[in-house]
Amino acid sequence: MVKWTIEAVNERLKAGKIGVRVEVRGDRLSLRATFPPKPGSKKLIWHQQYLSLGIYANPAGLQRAEAEAKIVGGLLARSEFDWAKYLGEDKEPSQNCGYWIEKFKQEYFSINGDDPTKQQTWKRHYEACFNRLPRDENLMPEILIATATSTPANTWTRRTMCQKLEQLAKFALVKVDLKKYQGEYSSSKQIIRQLPSEDEIVATRNAIAHPEWQWGFGAIACYGLRPHEIFFATISLEPPHTCTIDDGKTGVRIAFPLPPEWAIDWQLWENKKPSKIRVEGVTWKDLGNRVYKALKRYGVGFPTYDLRHAWAIRAATKYKIPTAVAAQWMGHSATVHLREYQRHITQGDHLEIFERFTQGT
Repeated sequence: MVKWTIEAVNERLKAGKIGVRVEVRGDRLSLRATFPPKPGSKKLIWHQQYLSLGIYANPAGLQRAEAEAKIVGGLLARSEFDWAKYLGEDKEPSQNCGYWIEKFKQEYFSINGDDPTKQQTWKRHYEACFNRLPRDENLMPEILIATATSTPANTWTRRTMCQKLEQLAKFALVKVDLKKYQGEYSSSKQIIRQLPSEDEIVATRNAIAHPEWQWGFGAIACYGLRPHEIFFATISLEPPHTCTIDDGKTGVRIAFPLPPEWAIDWQLWENKKPSKIRVEGVTWKDLGNRVYKALKRYGVGFPTYDLRHAWAIRAATKYKIPTAVAAQWMGHSATVHLREYQRHITQGDHLEIFERFTQGT
């Protein structure tokens, strides 16, 4: 991966024997090399001078500066350098919002990689925010604030807008504080799900006529899988019948059956997984939606993800699995586990736990 730091750029220029360095002056970039005298100068011989590019000192600016250094180095080597083409250019000609959005996009994919999932993340979380900016206007603090505050206060949209616009501002070295505009939105304020009981899960699973989708439903319920992970799950024949997930949103992990008897009663080690449609552009979310729609066709009357939530509640309340361990089995952090799942513990769950401990059972 190409590094865009001042040190890395100058190392590459030195290795290429370009004869030009990139240097930071204030918040902008300049080239330093042995140039001919500027027009009107009293000096008669070539000497070390700066050539101001007017480009901001950020990764996108360094990328352009390195390219410019190579051009200038070639001109100097051929004695074809002409100050007339550079004098008077003291500011970046393309510092509007559209320019910085495009540069930020290039940086995002160079760091994170480019695949269908990253493309979907970019479109949903970044592009949706950046599309609200006036692309032909300069990226200024007042524009960023106005764009952020044009969204409803105390919402997920406002919080996301502030976070993504601040990332863009930091990349372009625009000083602005958008944190104070984020509001008080919290995912914990979302509606609490009415999760299916164990009896309801068993009855629903038994009513699914298709053997492959019956297996898929059972695997999600028994191991707390994300819906798309059934296509990458393999359940062991040997006790305790662990489930190995070898691909998916969070990569490889091992999950355990809760309750353990479901794995045995349903013979989940037969691994009768549905056929997976793998075409270009299919994301984990696309596969998850396919699972949801298929199970809905077979009579499942609640969101597939409720099975994962229900597994998390069983792990915490019935089996007393430590949060850090349960989080690893589910493929996320302990923070996410506490925030997203344990808030669904019902009043009945609390009462059962209280009675279990106070009665010594």
